[in-house]
Amino acid sequence: MKKISLSFLLLVCSLFAHQITSIGIGYGYTKMTLNEGIVCLVRPKPASVLVLTDTGQFISEISSGLSYPAWAIHHAGNVFVSDYHRSSVAIYTIFGKFVKRIQVGNYPTVLKILGGKLYALCSREPAIYRIDLQRFDIEQKFTFDSPTLYFEPTQEGVIYLHYYANDKTIEILGSQRKIMTIRDFRTPVKLLQKGGRAYLLGYMDGKLACLDSSWRIVWQQNLDDLARDVLFMNDVLVVSSLVQPRLSVVDLSGNVVKYLPLPHPVHRLEQIKGFIAALNHVPGEVYLIDPKTGEFDTIEVGDYAVEMCKTVDERLIVLCSDSGQLFLITPSL
Repeated sequence: MKKISLSFLLLVCSLFAHQITSIGIGYGYTKMTLNEGIVCLVRPKPASVLVLTDTGQFISEISSGLSYPAWAIHHAGNVFVSDYHRSSVAIYTIFGKFVKRIQVGNYPTVLKILGGKLYALCSREPAIYRIDLQRFDIEQKFTFDSPTLYFEPTQEGVIYLHYYANDKTIEILGSQRKIMTIRDFRTPVKLLQKGGRAYLLGYMDGKLACLDSSWRIVWQQNLDDLARDVLFMNDVLVVSSLVQPRLSVVDLSGNVVKYLPLPHPVHRLEQIKGFIAALNHVPGEVYLIDPKTGEFDTIEVGDYAVEMCKTVDERLIVLCSDSGQLFLITPSL
């Protein structure tokens, strides 16, 4: 059984006091998902998937039968693991008992769940396999021309972001196939949809584009390079950058309304209790930012903070790979 250690800290900042739980999980865990109150942590080598509750209670460690796990996600008492070298999705119970292995394409990576379906992205073919979560079999295969790590499942099919392609930007594949190319828009990493419009973020050049319901460009804004994440916050979009230590705030008409300065660049964003939570890799910090005033608190976490997610009851979970820690943060805001 996996041994984990817990320590409880009370961090007193300039504005607030936050309760922090630090859990020792071991080194090398680089991916984290949270679904239905269950956290899955993934370490490719040595192969391991840790399964915990979102309050930090250890449930199981999955390692038997895995070659090189790339992703894991929980649904309805089962854990689904993409096994990169075995070209498959392995299914286990939440307690670690093997259930079934589903063969998919070469080098499966990202897994997403929508509407009782599991979507498995394969980077070598490239393709996305849609798997029925009741029958545990492949329902449909979507094929594309170039690989990516970014897509969004929909009720009809998928929206595929062509990160590595130069001649395509987005591909919408459902009952019909639609390909859209935005000139000089490179490396799309995230797509948000709201009010009948879609907002697409490009990583390399930090471009943010707004698309209407027919997928035509409404406006495009050039922000800081290496834009890693975008977040809806009321009626504005908040964009991070790995180059500039600040957040860009853009209204829904495409205007930059202000910048929110930070001590270091950040790569993950969440909205929590009306504040922005922003995660920094190194030195490993979470900034809780008031979007109106720009004031922020700093919460120090572990070494190389790679992932952050938010629970349904407005807590933060932060994965720190190099220090082998998971931080559970209850903000006092």
